[in-house]
Amino acid sequence: FFSSCAAMAMQRPIFVAATKQHVGKTTTSLALTSGLAKRFGKVGFMKPVGQQHVLVQTSLTEQTIRVDKDVRLMREHFKLHHIDYQYMSPVLIPRGYTRDYIDGKIGDAQQERAIRNAYK
Repeated sequence: FFSSCAAMAMQRPIFVAATKQHVGKTTTSLALTSGLAKRFGKVGFMKPVGQQHVLVQTSLTEQTIRVDKDVRLMREHFKLHHIDYQYMSPVLIPRGYTRDYIDGKIGDAQQERAIRNAYK
């Protein structure tokens, strides 16, 4: 019983959110991930929606893709190599996003699907 409870506890997600930008979400995530990694060993991280991106190479397809800069920080610092970059940063908000959204080139369902698939 207790071992199954411990396994379930390890699989519960924590969602860090705020009502404004630049209030410490990344710093909070770093601290949480550090503490959880020390306690449980294996942890994960996903930033469902990101704005500032960097180029990285995926482990699965070896393609160069764009991910949020915080994702690269978390993956490299905590050695989260058991999770591929593409699952850690499923939706990016690049330049021109608002225009594409208004024009219907990007939709809610498409983005929600990308986040759900990454979470699995």
